[in-house]
Amino acid sequence: MKKNILITGASGFIGSFLVEEALNRNYQAFAGIRSASSKQYLRDQAIRFLELDFSNSHLLDMALAGYAKQYGRFDYIIHTAGLTKTINKAEFDFVNFEHTKSLVQALQRNNLVPDKFVYISSLASFGPGNGSDPITSTMARQPLTEYGKSKLKAEQFLHANPAFPFLIINPTAVYGPRDKDFFFLLKSIENHLELYIGSSEQLLSFVHVHDLVSAIFLSMESAAFNQSLLVSDLQTYTAKKVNQLIKERLNKKTISLIIPPNVAGAFAVFSELIGNIRGKVPIVNRERLKEFKAKNWSVDCSEMVELGYEPKFNLEEGLSHSINWYKEQGWMKR
Repeated sequence: MKKNILITGASGFIGSFLVEEALNRNYQAFAGIRSASSKQYLRDQAIRFLELDFSNSHLLDMALAGYAKQYGRFDYIIHTAGLTKTINKAEFDFVNFEHTKSLVQALQRNNLVPDKFVYISSLASFGPGNGSDPITSTMARQPLTEYGKSKLKAEQFLHANPAFPFLIINPTAVYGPRDKDFFFLLKSIENHLELYIGSSEQLLSFVHVHDLVSAIFLSMESAAFNQSLLVSDLQTYTAKKVNQLIKERLNKKTISLIIPPNVAGAFAVFSELIGNIRGKVPIVNRERLKEFKAKNWSVDCSEMVELGYEPKFNLEEGLSHSINWYKEQGWMKR
C-alpha cells in the first residue's frame, strides 16, 4: 500500500519539487493548494489535489475529513504553505503562524494526526550569527524581520505541543530552477551590475532546491522528532565569491558598487512607495534590507549530517544547473 502524503503550498517553488519527489518515492501525493493556485508544475496525472482554506475552520475540517474518509488519513504532512512577502506586515503573522496553528488543531480535532508533520520554516526565524560563528540549532533566536518572527512563532507553537509529532526544517537561502528571487541576482549580473550593501565580505549560505527536498524526505523518513534541523550545502561563501561564481557562469564583466546602508535604506523606502502604488512588494524593501545588511548567515548543519545528509550541489554546480534551466525556459539569453 502506498503511504499518503499531503504537501501544502504545493504550487510554490519548493512545494512543486516536493510533490515530484513524493511521486518518485512511490507515495500517494496530495497537493494542498488554493482555488487560485497555478498548476504549472503539477501536471502529473497521479497527483490528487486538495483545496484547503486555513482561515475557515469549518471548511478545513470538511476538506480534511472528506479526503480521509475517501483515501484514509495522511501518513505524512509537509507544510510549506506560507507567506514570504507582503505589503501588509500583519499578514505574515496571520498566514505563517495562524494558518499553521489552524491546520495542526484541525488535524487534532479530527483525529487525523499524521506519523510526522514537517514544518518548513526558514533561517530567518533564527536571525544572523554572532560575529563569524555559524548559526546553530541551539542559538538564541533573534529574527530581524516580521517574516522571521512569524516563522519563529509557528515553531514555538509546535514546541509547545510535544505530543504532536513534528519536525522543523530551517533552510538557508534556497535557489534552483523555477525560483524567481535568486533569479533577480542573476539578472543583475547579466546586466553587468554587481551590488553590495555595506560590504562584499558578508558571509552567506545556500542550498539547491533538489538538496533541500532530499533533506526534507531524509529527515521525514528518519527517527528524528520534535526538533529543528538547519539545511545548507554545508559551505560558506562571501558575497563577493557568490558574485564571482555567477560572473564566471554567465561570462560577464560587471561594475562593482558597494552601497552605504543609509543610501540603501533611502532606496528601500522609495521602492516601497512605488510598490504600494503598484500593489507589489519590491525586491529591495526595508524588511529585506535588514537581512541584506547582516554580516553572517553561515550555518552549522551537524544534526542533518548525522542523519546522513550529503548535498549533491555546491554553489558552483548549482548555479550551472539553474542557469541552464533558465536559459532552456527562455528566462535568460542562451
